[in-house]
Amino acid sequence: MIVENLLVWNVRGLNSRARRNAVGELVSQERVSLISLQETKLDACDDVLVRQMLGSLFDFVALPACNTCGGILLAWRRDTWAVSNTSFRNFSLTAKVMHCATGDEWWITCVYGPQLDHEKTMFLDELNSIRLGCPDKWLVWGDFNLIYKAEDKSNGRLNRRLMGQFRRCIDDNELIELHLNGRRFTWSNERDNPTLERLDRVFASDEWSIAFPDHNLSALATECSDHAPLLLRTDCALPHFKRFRFENFWTKCEGYLQTVEQAWNAPLPWPQADAFRVLDYKLRATARALSSWSAKQVGSVRLQLAIAKEITLRLDCAQVTYSCCP
Repeated sequence: MIVENLLVWNVRGLNSRARRNAVGELVSQERVSLISLQETKLDACDDVLVRQMLGSLFDFVALPACNTCGGILLAWRRDTWAVSNTSFRNFSLTAKVMHCATGDEWWITCVYGPQLDHEKTMFLDELNSIRLGCPDKWLVWGDFNLIYKAEDKSNGRLNRRLMGQFRRCIDDNELIELHLNGRRFTWSNERDNPTLERLDRVFASDEWSIAFPDHNLSALATECSDHAPLLLRTDCALPHFKRFRFENFWTKCEGYLQTVEQAWNAPLPWPQADAFRVLDYKLRATARALSSWSAKQVGSVRLQLAIAKEITLRLDCAQVTYSCCP
């Protein structure tokens, strides 16, 4: 099994450059190959916007927003995934995805549930209808704007009728909610006395869970949205090998050019060698030199960013603990 990182996130609008940058940085940092973004608030997603946000390796399909409300974007690396049979409904986007290397394929439905109560029943009926066309392996994820358990909300203001309808929808379609690690709630209204809810979820059919028994779902720090990004790893049983990774910002750092120059011009270990062997040696030597230089000179910057994200995540968790205290 090949490990793939998948991301689902309600970004609260891609019309902000800061949010687009945050999405791009997260996708790059976590090496995400398949991503679903909800509440894009865009009437249309064009190639330029997606390319600037995610890079040239990504293709996409999108459900337009309605008067800048809602909107869903599904994007994937074309060297990793093949996507077909896309269909669009009022509150969802469905497609069949196939992994290019393994041939594994399944249906995926990205949802953005409505805010109004009378539309929530229509949304659940829509999910029931989609299931009829998605046999075998099915993954459903996104912002449902619904809960089905009282403990998924930090206060007692509950709509039990809708909770029951949501629970029946899950049961009727034989879906299993993937366990979320490290977080109880995924959304906050960010007030002094906040309401916290678990609105963002990932459900799977039995067939999908059996095919990916070592999956892992975790919540990341909320950076530019009041919703937490959810990262799904398809197989955490495999070891992760560290590889050289070039960072674009290195070129702007002091000492970069000198490091490359010294490594590239270093003496060769053999008196004579063919051009391809020389090129391979120089590239490997430069990669090692840049890795060492980055660890010593740039590592502190990356550490500070990591610390800042960890602090944000802990503050999110502390907010949950505080709000649940009697």
